[in-house]
Amino acid sequence: MMIRSAVALCLLLLPESSLAFVAPRAGYTTRTNVLTQSTSDDINEPIRSIRDDDEEGTMNRRSFFVGSGLAAASALLLPNVALAEDSSIGSSKDHPIVVLGAGGKVGKLCTQILADSGKYVSATTRSGRDVFDGSSASPYVTFASADVTKLDSLEAALKGASGVIFAASASGKKKGGDPAHVDYLGVYNTAKACLAAGVPKLAVVSAGTVSRPDSAGFKATNFFVKYVYGEKVMDYKIAGESAMRDLYAGQSACGYTVVRPGGLNDKPSVGSSKVHVSQGDVYSSEISRTDVALVTVAALLKGKATDGTTFELNQVEGVGKAMDSLPTPPTELVHAGASTFDGLLDGLLTDAQLKSKYGDLINDSFKGSGIEPVTSLV
Repeated sequence: MMIRSAVALCLLLLPESSLAFVAPRAGYTTRTNVLTQSTSDDINEPIRSIRDDDEEGTMNRRSFFVGSGLAAASALLLPNVALAEDSSIGSSKDHPIVVLGAGGKVGKLCTQILADSGKYVSATTRSGRDVFDGSSASPYVTFASADVTKLDSLEAALKGASGVIFAASASGKKKGGDPAHVDYLGVYNTAKACLAAGVPKLAVVSAGTVSRPDSAGFKATNFFVKYVYGEKVMDYKIAGESAMRDLYAGQSACGYTVVRPGGLNDKPSVGSSKVHVSQGDVYSSEISRTDVALVTVAALLKGKATDGTTFELNQVEGVGKAMDSLPTPPTELVHAGASTFDGLLDGLLTDAQLKSKYGDLINDSFKGSGIEPVTSLV
């Protein structure tokens, strides 16, 4: 199982292809807020949505996801009571959530989920293209250009943002960036731009086993990805995380969260009750990109409740230790069986708390092997 998960983890940076979603049906129907519906085991049941509120008043709109499995999955974010989301994030056209790397699979999914939740999104790519090719028009989505390897580009793209999702990944030097410039410099630049712009929350999609250089997942991902996108992708990912944390040290007005998924696949969401969240970088299995996007959005919208946190994300089925030699984490570091994706994130420890309480479990000292100073890449 560890070998299978290790190979699956390599899919994290494989070429992006079109998403297999069912096209929205024509016509307008009545909407319920997808962020306030409780979970359902049948995540592929179509949701016929949707009446949206915009700045002009109440208008009937076509659902972004009517007839798709993702529609039902996006409805599972938060329970119907005691909403944990920071309602200010993405609530205004003037202060949208910026998705960096919206042309990739996870970035596109995040954009769709946010828009169908009534959140305003600026979906960015290097070219600024419409990542849906005009097929999924939404009043909540605009498109803009942003290059994570260039700080001035990010400063312009993040101006006025109420939240940011970093879902960019290396695509090779000829296509826009190797791991050093995207996963390392790109995360550093994004953190720097977020802090300069006063963005309340940054969510970074990284990778599981990134702090375990002796694990099969770490080694296999580095080995396979180097032939497509460049050397040491896992080393540069952990280096990017570390550079970001250094920038956020001592900050109180702005926060971050790091999502570390296991091996990615394009299967439908398994539902929140079958998703495994943990801390300490011990566990690994596969996880669908849809579930990664749903949890990333939940972590962002949870606001300060997830500030300063890092967690791993896998499906319950097949989950196991990334290395047999790793100790079993205490129960407070494992979250599974929740009725909502938001609920999976209740009680996460901050990175500082993890280091204080479980310093022997985490590998906090590893920040990548043979990594050059980030300033040398500017």
